[in-house]
Amino acid sequence: MIWIKDRVRFLRPQGKTQSGLAAALGLDPSRVTEIIKGDRQIKRSEVAPLAAYLEMTVADVMAAIDGLPPAPTAMAATGGFAEPPAHALAASPMLPVLYPPGRPDVPVWASAQAGEDGAIVLTPDPIDYIHRSDRMRGVKNPFAFYVVGTSMSPAIEHGTQVVINPSLPPMAGRDHVFIQDLPDGTMKAMVKRLIRSTERSWRVRQFNEPKDFDLLRTLWTKAYRITEKRED
Repeated sequence: MIWIKDRVRFLRPQGKTQSGLAAALGLDPSRVTEIIKGDRQIKRSEVAPLAAYLEMTVADVMAAIDGLPPAPTAMAATGGFAEPPAHALAASPMLPVLYPPGRPDVPVWASAQAGEDGAIVLTPDPIDYIHRSDRMRGVKNPFAFYVVGTSMSPAIEHGTQVVINPSLPPMAGRDHVFIQDLPDGTMKAMVKRLIRSTERSWRVRQFNEPKDFDLLRTLWTKAYRITEKRED
């Protein structure tokens, strides 16, 4: 759970409503009122849905939760909304914020081994936050996780932290995380090298033990290219 120091201050672009926010979070509108007033904690699992609905980065949402004051450059970064007059700012609980420079803002998702086939269970409930590299600046909703297992050794070793830019398209010859959404809100994931893709499947490769095989796209609906590999 994330504690709110003052009250939640989110950017509220045109068309974004309190009822819409409630729907995005799966909450009763009264619970969203409690969030805005600071009477309710925000669960870590709610940060990403908040960011997606409000068209903000996770970093901006985390800064808002901390009750940081708005920065002059924040408006330009959010689509050019004109700054409202002072009296409007005083009346509105939804204010723009800019994430402070140098603060870690890329969520590290929880990961656990899910079988001998190299599968991983990913939970989009951050266990940590890491700093962005230069190549990740401006990327919307990046995430990271620790690879569990040795099926991709020596290309990716057990315990390697990988960072994902979800906006990059899949590319043959590159390592990806393939994701299958599960009913409980977690995700089954496979870290493999993409050989080729068809309308029906992803042809992938692992190195330990070496084999190529297909992942059906009806099950493995997402393929995110691994942007960075980080080792402690």
